[in-house]
Amino acid sequence: MNSEWYSLIQKICHIAHEETGNQLNEKNFTMVESRLNKRFTTLGITTPSDYLKHLNANFDTEKKAIISLLTTHHSYFFREYFHFEDIEKKYLNQIINDKRNKTIRIWSSASSQGQEAYSLSMFFHKLKKENKIKDFDYKIIGTDVDHESVKYAQNGVYFYKDISQVPMSYVHGNWVRGLASIRDFVKPKKHIKDPVSFEEANLLKLSNKFINDKFDIIFCRNVLIYFNQQQVSEIINSLLSRLEPNGLLVLGISESILGLNLPVKLLSNSIYCHKDYSPKEKVTFEEIKPIEKSLINVLCVDDSPTILVLLKKVLTKDKGFQVVSTAANTREAREKLKTNNVDIITLDIHMPEETGIEYLKADFHKEKHPPVLIVSSIERDGTTIAKEALSLGASDYVEKPDLKNIEESSEEICFKLETIYNDSKKIKPISKNEVTSNYSNNINNEIIKVLIVDDSKTIRMQLKNILSKNKQIQVVGEVEDPRTLEDQIKILKPDVITLDINMPFLSGIDILKLILPKYKIPTIVVSALNMEEGSLVMEALELGAFDFFQKPDFRQLEEESKVLIDKIIHSKNAKIPFFKAPIVKSRVDQNTMDGNYLIAIGSSTGGTEALKHILEELPSQIPPILIVQHIPEVFSKALADRLNKLCPFEVREAKNGDIVEKNNVYIAPGNKHMIVKKNNQNLQIEITETSTINGHRPSVDVLFNSVAQLKLKKTIGVILTGMGSDGARGLKQLKDSGSKTIAQNEATCVVFGMPKEAIKLNAADFIEPIDNISNKLIHMTRS
Repeated sequence: MNSEWYSLIQKICHIAHEETGNQLNEKNFTMVESRLNKRFTTLGITTPSDYLKHLNANFDTEKKAIISLLTTHHSYFFREYFHFEDIEKKYLNQIINDKRNKTIRIWSSASSQGQEAYSLSMFFHKLKKENKIKDFDYKIIGTDVDHESVKYAQNGVYFYKDISQVPMSYVHGNWVRGLASIRDFVKPKKHIKDPVSFEEANLLKLSNKFINDKFDIIFCRNVLIYFNQQQVSEIINSLLSRLEPNGLLVLGISESILGLNLPVKLLSNSIYCHKDYSPKEKVTFEEIKPIEKSLINVLCVDDSPTILVLLKKVLTKDKGFQVVSTAANTREAREKLKTNNVDIITLDIHMPEETGIEYLKADFHKEKHPPVLIVSSIERDGTTIAKEALSLGASDYVEKPDLKNIEESSEEICFKLETIYNDSKKIKPISKNEVTSNYSNNINNEIIKVLIVDDSKTIRMQLKNILSKNKQIQVVGEVEDPRTLEDQIKILKPDVITLDINMPFLSGIDILKLILPKYKIPTIVVSALNMEEGSLVMEALELGAFDFFQKPDFRQLEEESKVLIDKIIHSKNAKIPFFKAPIVKSRVDQNTMDGNYLIAIGSSTGGTEALKHILEELPSQIPPILIVQHIPEVFSKALADRLNKLCPFEVREAKNGDIVEKNNVYIAPGNKHMIVKKNNQNLQIEITETSTINGHRPSVDVLFNSVAQLKLKKTIGVILTGMGSDGARGLKQLKDSGSKTIAQNEATCVVFGMPKEAIKLNAADFIEPIDNISNKLIHMTRS
């Protein structure tokens, strides 16, 4: 980094600190440089000196852009739901009894993109419908330091899948879903949006904002971690000066302020009040005892012993649940219902003997049967099976739980179970005609309908010949001119699309951006796999393409047929992460990792994006990481180059003889195995072209086995999404040699193949969602 860049980055970090309090140091400089480069592109600027001139000439507007670049905007609806529950059951009556007027005022003081504020509106609207706040109104103000986040919140348009995680009793009747080309988006109805307003506010520079408008409840969650202790004290005192004498201050569950000698007292679950609050009535907050409630008795029905064990860990007494029994199939479930007092059932869809759908058709009657929550690995937007379950009477749907953190990963399932149970006691069930579905209209036919998109008649003919070899696949159409693709999709309703990259009028990249997100059809990119197309294929995978396939070669037609057919069969029911605009977030580079560790990672289908997700979340100082991704020869360098641009450490395609060093990531070259050996005091990479293992070169097993043979004290093996079983035995060998091992969980895998086989072998110490693997690695290697 030259002196010109260094000086500019120092200035930017100083501006960010002055405006937001965020502490950025030299470890963050690479990240800041990367973000500034993107800003340069937007402005058409090429040098730091030109940007500095622009900054000085447009300081007020550019300052806002800097804040947007370097602050975090991640949130989700009903985050930490227990806060909402505590407010309703413990403190709401006290607030209402002391109110001087008929409007409850709530401030979401770090509202990000508005999810918290709209959650509060749904929550209080439900209380109003249930007559729990009688004739009171409510007003919610959301503020954030970033003007882009505020604009997003004011617009109030969200992805449909984001709101689908909320229980139906909160969503139903409150949101409008778009039609046709905008069906993937939702917006709140007038009665939810009108009580909410948004504006910019800096918690360190509130001045006189809101000073005369006291709030009954202030939410300031998951933001104090970005400030030092002095700043936290300033913020809390400022918030307290705007809080009613009997008001509630709600912080993030991990943000304790009790050691800062502030004028507050803790009520429960990171909910605080004024230290000197003394209500007019005799009852004080300390005397308000938690409402005693009986445990909700749950029967868990699933043929997977692993899921049943996990559900028992999730549904604990401290969360208000008791798993009274489990059943491996519906026959057992019927017997358990006769002998146990069951309040609610969790039901899997795919089970032996009888499916969950068949059970609901035969046995479910709302008046006689406990409410049912579908707990299944079925993708939210990928099937009509779960929709059918809802139409048959199931109350809601949730994907099988994650293992990243019991409190956090179980929040949605507990939230929905409790909501369903409470609603079943007081609200008339929603009729079939009112069911709000989270699922698309794709039908799970036995025949997989494939649409071929390629401007080459020869290639279309070859692909059609390949696919005709399998009776499960039917080519329903061919598209030569990509401008006609959308019409053909509507007519033919394909299950899978094969897509060329280079075509006239619309490229494959254009189609992935403009057309396929509307229909969410799994897509396999068919490419010539040359060096020029490497970056394009990487972009296609980032945009949601399921996989890639080399254009047919007559000399290897038989072998290629099997590969493409396998990809198509796996793609139909895979979890396809279709592209959406990325959420800008700042790397909080305060974690340290012991550089003496060695981390080995293996991945296949869906792995390029999984690797990106993990590496982007790691700090700048990391132990050496070795990666085998199943990838053709010409693409491994493109993958390494792409990741290198995104990460604050070096990511490179490995070369024979490379010395393994910390702060470096080595990606195995395509069509070559990568092993690691000891060379004196160093570890050295060896690249070989020996025969394929498990049908792959590079092979994950080859890498894992070589690491296991080193018998190092500090090693970690990670196996990610992918078809087949490559890496499963190698991960077991790593574990047996003393390494710690991680497998990606089913819910977040594009294809749950390699991790599934590793889990079957008991090769994984931890089963983690992709969102938590980087955190797990940081925790395991903390120096």
